[in-house]
Amino acid sequence: MEKEIIILERILNAYSPVTPAGVSLVMENGSIEACRKNDVIFPEKRFNAFEYFQLEGISHRYNSDEDQQALTTGIFMGETVITPHFTRTQNSQSIFALQALTDCVFLKVPAGTFSQLMDQHDQIRRFGRSVVEKEFVKGLQYEVIFRSFSAKDRLTYFRTHYPNLENIIPHTVIASFLGITPVSFSRLRGESAKK
Repeated sequence: MEKEIIILERILNAYSPVTPAGVSLVMENGSIEACRKNDVIFPEKRFNAFEYFQLEGISHRYNSDEDQQALTTGIFMGETVITPHFTRTQNSQSIFALQALTDCVFLKVPAGTFSQLMDQHDQIRRFGRSVVEKEFVKGLQYEVIFRSFSAKDRLTYFRTHYPNLENIIPHTVIASFLGITPVSFSRLRGESAKK
């Protein structure tokens, strides 16, 4: 448990300063969940009432198209916070699914409990506000990048922001995230390898 507390402390403090007592409070109100590669942590369009802190691993959020193919809309790498509950649910149902791309470890905190912690503790409230602000900025950046960049530029962006991920996760996930077909992704990789 000590390892998980140290990781959680790094995650929380990456957004806003939280004292060791605050970190312990968050940890005490959650539960550790280990997931295997390809496990669905939570499905799309199902009830979900948790906040998730990814302590280890790589996961992706996705929606299923009409052919039940996964369309990746986000990748979570290493120690991070998964999109907050209130922004990823509608009528308490998840608007996307979350799947482990590698073995992962999460801290799950009931959303209502975390909301109470935010109401009662300024540092946790500041952390929550910072997460929302960073998610909003990241969402706007993605919108600009994925609406105005060429496929080649999106691949360059991906490689810069997700170094070495091409060798770890399925290329179909990366192609979906970039908004291109797996064939186009393969072609772009081939072209960039020649340079």
